[in-house]
Order: sequence, then C-alpha cells, then structure tokens
Amino acid sequence: MHLQTGTQIGRGVMQQPPEIVTTKDLSYIEDALSWELLAAKKFAMYAQMAQEQGVKDICDRLSKMHQAHYQKLLTHLDPLKAIPSQPLSQ
Repeated sequence: MHLQTGTQIGRGVMQQPPEIVTTKDLSYIEDALSWELLAAKKFAMYAQMAQEQGVKDICDRLSKMHQAHYQKLLTHLDPLKAIPSQPLSQ
C-alpha cells in the first residue's frame, strides 16, 4: 500500500512519517501531550501526599514515566527543541 507521499506501509507500521501533519494529527498530538503532562503532575502530587514509602516510590516512578513519555512526544515533534527531562515543580 502506498500513501500519497509515496511512503510504503509494511505490516501495518509506517516506515517513514508523512511529509505533512494534518490539523487532526496535531489535535491528537496536543491531546497526548496534555494527558501525559497531567498524569505526570498528578502522580508527583500523589507521591508527596502518600504516607507509605512503597506508594511514594510507585507514584514517583509513574510520574517519571509520564514525564519521559511527554519528552519523547516532544522529540518526535522537533528533536532540536526538546529539553532534557526535569522534575516537575508544584
């Protein structure tokens, strides 16, 4: 199967990104960034509120995971502008 840009899809995985990003694509990316940032902030807050060390550790790990996902999305958008992952400030 060939896309209009000539990019071939093999086994359901796009080998190269399309040459343009549609407004719908951009909307999905903005939503994903918002969800990842919100999840990272919530888990950071839960880690501060937790009483048990095990719960704190899990929430902290989940916060860092969502921060990493957020940063990964940013690198896909513009690898030169992506900033190193930093702890969230409350």
